[in-house]
Amino acid sequence: MKAAVTTDDHGFEVVEMPDPTPGPDELVIRVAACGICGSDIKAQPFAPAGMVMGHELGGEIVAIGSQAGGWPAGTNVAVLPVVSCGACRYCEVGLVSHCAQVSYLGMGPAGGFAEFAAVPARHAFAVPADVPSIHSALVEPFAVGLHGVHSADISPGDDVLIVGAGGVGLTTHVWTLRKGGASVTVVDPDPGRRELARDTGATDVLGSVSETEAGAYDVAIECVGRPELVQACQPALRPQGRLVILGACSEPTQIEPITALLKELTIRYSVAYRPDEFREVIDAFASGAIDPTPMMGPALDLTRLGEAFELVRSGAVQGRVLVTPH
Repeated sequence: MKAAVTTDDHGFEVVEMPDPTPGPDELVIRVAACGICGSDIKAQPFAPAGMVMGHELGGEIVAIGSQAGGWPAGTNVAVLPVVSCGACRYCEVGLVSHCAQVSYLGMGPAGGFAEFAAVPARHAFAVPADVPSIHSALVEPFAVGLHGVHSADISPGDDVLIVGAGGVGLTTHVWTLRKGGASVTVVDPDPGRRELARDTGATDVLGSVSETEAGAYDVAIECVGRPELVQACQPALRPQGRLVILGACSEPTQIEPITALLKELTIRYSVAYRPDEFREVIDAFASGAIDPTPMMGPALDLTRLGEAFELVRSGAVQGRVLVTPH
């Protein structure tokens, strides 16, 4: 098979590799598409040469392990890209990203920037045949947004501020509306992203957090991963407001303690997703409750993976950039 692997100079090259064979509890899928997100951009400089990255993947089952269950070949699946033990206290309740043995496809085990990928059978979720196969790669980012909304305990009537209208911010915004948010304000400096947020139902769009009204929101969700944006969200919250940090930030994040204390703010982080959230996303795609099409950006073939990363890194496109290996 063809696969794009990382190089010593932190680029990519397409090479021929043996087709994967499934372990006893694995499936092999023909990858329909694999998305690129901010965590890929941040991880790329640290990836060792020869790694197959890509964790937002889905595709068609072509091989089935001996203990993988009764999966029929040809089924289209979305992949929750976590490899976990399946038996610990966290796995048993669906918090698979907190398993002590956790690893992520595309960040160690080979991921989705290849024609085929071996994936854990228990973390593959059937996508109905009438859902376009390319949408299987969008289940993961929508599950990130859904988990963030669950972490924020959003309920009907809440006024919600979402900072960032990239892939995570837009999926969070869509789920906030689905969960009954009374109003959703989306902040992003890019006019195209603000327009996309408005087109997908945002009540208001702003270019900067500094433009928000003080004390106007029950919930703020930071989806970028910049410490100054986390701190800037605090004045916008009402007393007993909730601040959820969904963006991955590698720098220290300061909290203004007096504001947080006097307002009794709840501040929490949100990471990854649970299996039931993958199922909920797929159900929403299948029923038409959520149409992921507006969130799709350009689709590039495997030979253009470096270009695709640059598009995401530069913020030059709206929607999720996808790589289509076939």
